Amino acid sequence: MPSLAIARAALIYQHASVERDRVISDAVSGLVDKGRKKKRKPRKKQDPKPKGHAGDTTD
Repeated sequence: MPSLAIARAALIYQHASVERDRVISDAVSGLVDKGRKKKRKPRKKQDPKPKGHAGDTTD
């Protein structure tokens, strides 16, 4: 009955893969949540009329 052994091994592998995927997704979700909770620095207001293409050069 080698085919039953192969089928059983495939089911065991799939189950292990699902568990690993869940651990990875939980870890990534935790990092995202942690990043969202960080206090962010306010963005600097950009000059509405920048000077030239490099910022301080003339066109």
